[in-house]
Amino acid sequence: MASFAAVGVVGYVVDSAITYACAKYLGLSPELARPPGFIVATIVNFLLNRAITFRDAGAPLLRAFLRYWLVASAGLAVNFAVYSACVFIAPSFGVAVTPAILPLFVAAGAAVATIMTFAGFRFFVFRP
Repeated sequence: MASFAAVGVVGYVVDSAITYACAKYLGLSPELARPPGFIVATIVNFLLNRAITFRDAGAPLLRAFLRYWLVASAGLAVNFAVYSACVFIAPSFGVAVTPAILPLFVAAGAAVATIMTFAGFRFFVFRP
């Protein structure tokens, strides 16, 4: 679990940095700024999880990659729902939705989706 968490931190940094950059420098809305970060972070996380966390699993590369995208997409649905809820309710609490706050919303979504994705990766993706 420790290596999965460490890989998750790397994925979070990649995801939130790209989301921040897309919002701040490309002027994308918070919703449109998120998918590019997710895509790149998912590829990075797959490669790191395969090489480190689940290195002994022996799952064939292509099958594992396709299953990883399936589980990661389900995780994204949960993650994005939490992220969007944060974007939606933040103004109600007097929090301005700016590019600087988006990494916090990315973290909230990632925290909720972590347990679900770990179980999916462990028991579905990286099994031989």
